[in-house]
Amino acid sequence: MSVTKNIRRKPILLALLVGLCGNGTLAMLSVSQLTFSIFPIIALVLAARMLYREYLTVPMEGDTPLCTLLAFLIGVFAYSAVLRTEFPEMGTNFFSVMVSLVLVIWLALKMGVAARPVAEEDGVKS
Repeated sequence: MSVTKNIRRKPILLALLVGLCGNGTLAMLSVSQLTFSIFPIIALVLAARMLYREYLTVPMEGDTPLCTLLAFLIGVFAYSAVLRTEFPEMGTNFFSVMVSLVLVIWLALKMGVAARPVAEEDGVKS
């Protein structure tokens, strides 16, 4: 028995992009090792605008809002982990990596990508 989940992928990908670009913009403005670039700001504005337009035009049903929030947080923590890997003097990336992995597993379970096995009923199917 398989359960079809009605979760759209477009807002999830846009939320991931907003999380990555938002953290990239904040890091660019606050971390002295990074040079200034206008591209994270442009990408953040465009991704946020597309996500807002998607939110207004198509209703988010089922688990789509939760999955969108999870994707946003994955983007934030994943960029933080990559940044701390690139610049080890900023500190350890253990917390960011662990939170990212937990959120990715939770998102995969919610979307049905990593579905749990369903036990068959013992009775006769009608």
